[in-house]
Amino acid sequence: MSTDTPGPQPSKPRKRSAAKAGERSSASKVKATIHLTVEASQRLDIHATMMGMDRSALVEKLINEHLRRYVVSDRGGPDNSAGAEAAA
Repeated sequence: MSTDTPGPQPSKPRKRSAAKAGERSSASKVKATIHLTVEASQRLDIHATMMGMDRSALVEKLINEHLRRYVVSDRGGPDNSAGAEAAA
């Protein structure tokens, strides 16, 4: 008895679709340059690698977790800028 089903065929691995930038963060990103000592840069590299993150993601995580003392808030609303110009 022969069957017409072919043997296992090698298939191409599925490509993962890239995550949309809007899903990762609701805030827009800016490029920032910082100066670190060689040791600090190496420590950042090692921690980012061990945590499976890139350097920018690790720095952002550290900022969000450890720099909470000051909060920036604009509660003036959309008409606040027009009132400031009239007062000047």
